[in-house]
Amino acid sequence: MPKLSGKSLTKEVYSIIRETWPVHPSEVCRKLEIEPNVSNISKIKYHFDVLRKNNRIKTKKIDRALVGWPAEIEKIRVIHDFMKDFE
Repeated sequence: MPKLSGKSLTKEVYSIIRETWPVHPSEVCRKLEIEPNVSNISKIKYHFDVLRKNNRIKTKKIDRALVGWPAEIEKIRVIHDFMKDFE
């Protein structure tokens, strides 16, 4: 895989999150074929933070692990909850 950085890496991280959610930054490292060490996981977490700030993804800390998923999934969840009220 060609070396990615900046906005191109953010786009690639977002693409991976959309394909395989919920996802941890370490799993994104593996899908990008980079070693999931502390430094690389921190770099991917930075891109998670950028995407969260731009309202592209939602994140949640589960114990010590960060998990991310596309923000559009929250819209589907709200519709699902709304439809349950009619049953």
